[in-house]
This record gives sequence, C-alpha cells and structure tokens, in this order.
Amino acid sequence: MRFLNRHTITLILFYTTMAFFGQVPQDKIKAKIEVENIEGNVKITGTAENLTDVMRSAAYRLSVIKNNNKSNNQSNNDQVGIFTLQPNEIQKLSTSQINLLEDDEVIVLLLFYDENKQIIAKDRVVLGEEKKKKIQ
Repeated sequence: MRFLNRHTITLILFYTTMAFFGQVPQDKIKAKIEVENIEGNVKITGTAENLTDVMRSAAYRLSVIKNNNKSNNQSNNDQVGIFTLQPNEIQKLSTSQINLLEDDEVIVLLLFYDENKQIIAKDRVVLGEEKKKKIQ
C-alpha cells in the first residue's frame, strides 16, 4: 500500500464506487451536474429534479476532485446536504467555482442517498479529459 500515492488511492476508490453503483435507476429523482465557463473559471452546480407527482426528500454529496498531473497536486471539495422537492420540481442544491488550468483534470460527482444511505441517483462529469486524449 505504501507504493500508492494519495492520487492513485482516490482514483481507485472513485472508480470502484462507480463500478459498484453503475446501474442506479433515476426514475424518481434525477441528479444533474451543470457546468458553465465564466472568465477562465468553471462554475459547477448540482441540481435535483423530482420526476414524480409526490414530494421527495434525499441527501446529497457533490464532490469535486481536481488533479494536476504536471505538478502532481490534488484537491478535494465535498459539499453535503439534505433537500426536499415538490412534485416535478427542479432545484439547485450546491454551487462550486474552480479555476481550470491546462494540465488539470477535474472529476465532479453528484450522488443522492435515501434514508437508508443507498444511492438513488447520480451524475458524473470529467473536465480536462479531452486534452488528455489529444496528447495520447
């Protein structure tokens, strides 16, 4: 385990979580990550949409993991909370703003949990991945 750096461990845990919870039906509440470029920064907003005709509640976690492969730096930002949605309501839950440099890769993960702490909805966005693919 001492051969793995913090970056590698975080990515292993992230992809393991994604593989394990890969098939999450979003038939009641939909998780959506909105990304907006604002003057060299990236604004990330986690939203929830109630897809039913009854009131729904859930907990959420918006995780932003920023890696810079050139300088081997990593930063993590988690925002958590609880929300309630009226029938067919869309609600902005949390917003984060980051600067995105040329060598950065940012993984954004939005997870919704029910009262039993089971994942009921998710969304994932990777920023900076396109640049990485062009180089390879």
